[in-house]
Amino acid sequence: MNFSIIVLVLAFLAIGLALGVGLGLGLRKHKSVSSSDTDFLAGGDLDPQFFSTRGAFNGSGIALASQSFQGDEQGSMVLYYQHYTGTIRFKQLRDGKWVGGTMSEIVAYDAKNGTPISAVAYALHNISTWHIFYINAENQVRQKTNSNVTNIWQDGPVNKLNLTTMNSDSVGMQACWYGNFYGDTDYKDLKPTVTSDGSNATTYSTDVGMHLWYAVDPTTFQQYGWRDGFDHWEKQDNWTSMNGHAGVGCYTWGPGTVTYTMMVNSDNTLEIWWKDTNTSLPSTKEHPINVWTNSSVAVNNVHPRTSLGYTTFLYAQDAETLQLKGYNISWHAEKTQIIAENELTVEVNIPNQGRPIQGSHFSVSAINDQSGGESLIVFYQTQGNDITEFTRDLFGGMWSYLPLPMNDK
Repeated sequence: MNFSIIVLVLAFLAIGLALGVGLGLGLRKHKSVSSSDTDFLAGGDLDPQFFSTRGAFNGSGIALASQSFQGDEQGSMVLYYQHYTGTIRFKQLRDGKWVGGTMSEIVAYDAKNGTPISAVAYALHNISTWHIFYINAENQVRQKTNSNVTNIWQDGPVNKLNLTTMNSDSVGMQACWYGNFYGDTDYKDLKPTVTSDGSNATTYSTDVGMHLWYAVDPTTFQQYGWRDGFDHWEKQDNWTSMNGHAGVGCYTWGPGTVTYTMMVNSDNTLEIWWKDTNTSLPSTKEHPINVWTNSSVAVNNVHPRTSLGYTTFLYAQDAETLQLKGYNISWHAEKTQIIAENELTVEVNIPNQGRPIQGSHFSVSAINDQSGGESLIVFYQTQGNDITEFTRDLFGGMWSYLPLPMNDK
């Protein structure tokens, strides 16, 4: 997959280093959303002794993005996570090795414990730009922006809105790259940034922008939108009857004019919603135009705090087994379906099969491998103070795993 348009996933958890294997076994239940439920408590929220004292924060958000510097001074793949000290840091994949994560690679100091982290990256006008979204200690959505021109982290425009999430240890929040604005009524009121003489201050493309979802209460997400060249975000929609503790997924870079959003509803069922922005087509009951529409596809009994992520497969954590499962989706608007025979499970031949801790944040992608093929790549926590990488050939075979080196200072 082209990493200049990677948008990667996140949304929410925390769990103890000592509880990494066993905690979820006594807490797995199929039930509707309740903020007081123990399914939404983990790690240091259960007991202070389970806060990490080294490595990654127990319940760290995890996000992948790409960046490109002339001369390849920095790695092309970057992983963002929360250090056990609470800071948001990044590691770079350079020459096949993960490096960084020190005090020199800090993005933010004000993140709340166990914040979701979302990354959006793209290349435009010969500039590589990446945005990091997280929730601060005041329960406000925050945006940090960088590029291969400045290489300086700056506050993004969403900060001006002081968007406030629900006050919970587990909050769904996701930003997604949006690649097709053709006829999209969500953006009809957005105006470009202008200078005092009335001219556009920034050259912008109608092909690049972002959607942002964040939970304002246990069953409601608010959606905002931003387009390249604009200095502000606009509210676009409310999503109700959803699980505000779970993550949000998206598939917005495919061909055509249909975009997809994945959410977990209040009964912990994964739903796929679609929207066709092609206003040249007639709007019908079966295929409405410019309206978010729930497809018939559903995955039952996902974990109440599962993240969601899509690259080649749609991933979610199963509530019963705690395993991370991938679903092969045939994307065709109202005819969208799951190809059941091509489902996968991330597991390796070690104790507990390398399961994620319950509700672990995760991030997924696909990369070109040395043999000229393509490999799936998944990151999540198995212990509570780790970030572990899992890889497998796109067409099958065994999963391999690698705990990323963590900096303890």
